[in-house]
Amino acid sequence: MDKFLQYAFMCHRMPERSFHFRGKQFPLCARCTGIMIGYIIGLLILATYGRISLLLSFALIIPMIIDGTGQLFYKWESNNIRRLITGMMGGISIDFIIINFTIIFINMGREFGHSLFL
Repeated sequence: MDKFLQYAFMCHRMPERSFHFRGKQFPLCARCTGIMIGYIIGLLILATYGRISLLLSFALIIPMIIDGTGQLFYKWESNNIRRLITGMMGGISIDFIIINFTIIFINMGREFGHSLFL
């Protein structure tokens, strides 16, 4: 399972950027752990409240992009809690970006008379 998660998320698993529990490193870094948790939260939001807008979906991913890019280019060193939180926001965002675009494409197909999905 560890290798599957590592490859599915393309995670670097750097020990200093990962959480540890009882001396054992998590199978994903803090940001990827947050993204995975965000996916689950996003599905719970969908089941409970319905869709969120595409605009809000894109807004939710911005903190993760800023934090990851700033760290990549050595502007600052993030911490694991920030990585987890921005990852969760990113995971929720990715869920709803995919959901919203899927609905847009299905509706476009209906509009043009194609019934590929429905």
